[in-house]
Amino acid sequence: MKRLGILPLVMGLMAAGQAWSAPAIALGDVRQAALVAVARAGDGLVAVGDHGVVALSSDGQHWRQARSVPVDGLLTAVSFIDARQGWAVGHGGVLLHSVDGGQQWTQQASLDGKPVLLSVLFTDACHGLVVGAYGYAARTNDGGATWQALRVGGEGDDFHLNQVFRAADGSLYIAGEAGHAYRSSDQGASWQPLDTGVSGSLWTGIGLRDGRVLLAGMSGRVVLGDARGEHWRLLDSGSREAISAVAELDDGRVVLVGNAGLLALADPALTHFTVSQREDRLNIAALATQSGRLQLFGGAGVIDSLAPDAKATVTSRQAAENARR
Repeated sequence: MKRLGILPLVMGLMAAGQAWSAPAIALGDVRQAALVAVARAGDGLVAVGDHGVVALSSDGQHWRQARSVPVDGLLTAVSFIDARQGWAVGHGGVLLHSVDGGQQWTQQASLDGKPVLLSVLFTDACHGLVVGAYGYAARTNDGGATWQALRVGGEGDDFHLNQVFRAADGSLYIAGEAGHAYRSSDQGASWQPLDTGVSGSLWTGIGLRDGRVLLAGMSGRVVLGDARGEHWRLLDSGSREAISAVAELDDGRVVLVGNAGLLALADPALTHFTVSQREDRLNIAALATQSGRLQLFGGAGVIDSLAPDAKATVTSRQAAENARR
């Protein structure tokens, strides 16, 4: 999976084992688990990662482990449609479903071919999509009970599809390998390739509230598209570090996080990024906003909770705690 940042972590964890027969490991402190993805479930957060670990929080400060997860492999992505119902995916075509806010999970039928799944998006209780390595994509119209394979790229394309997300107008986007990106206006039934103007891998994206679309990835690359994905321009993120996650704050500012403790904050017009870096240089794999604060996750677990305007520094206490993880 040719990407830096979160994906070396994901691939390294994948290489550690392929078994899914055992339940998730139980941890004394779930904050120390390797966590690679996070989603909002109502007012709370649900983060997923290695060994089938699912971490839950109602405030971003206090974390507990899910009571029941039937697999012990790597979970790579998670999507909730409300405070109760969500789905998580991992490698080996594994699909998990929760109806109680992430406390307990059941395993749905694995996808044919056991693909490496990298992203999942459900738009309601019935309609969902998964994407993954080597161009794999599928959608469901029955809540994940059955899936139909999709062709996103052209004949023979096997570019990794790294993230699927929804834009403000309801259209769907996929950020992919080697600068490839795609848009669907029919809930994923068909996909239009987009000319982003870049060749480096795009690993994450977001639909901004004003309708525009932002994609980011390798070497600090950020591209901004119009509401239909027809015109794109390259932005200066102020960093060459790989970008793994992006979020929009309530005031319209945009936050990027990534390799080596990168934290970049842009004004709502996206004219300038203010860049800072954690002293411990921990790779940040996932990002969420909670109660006006940024929640950061990665191979070191729940890395930090900080105000958006705070410098991405780390106290000596945090450094000592992270060093023990």
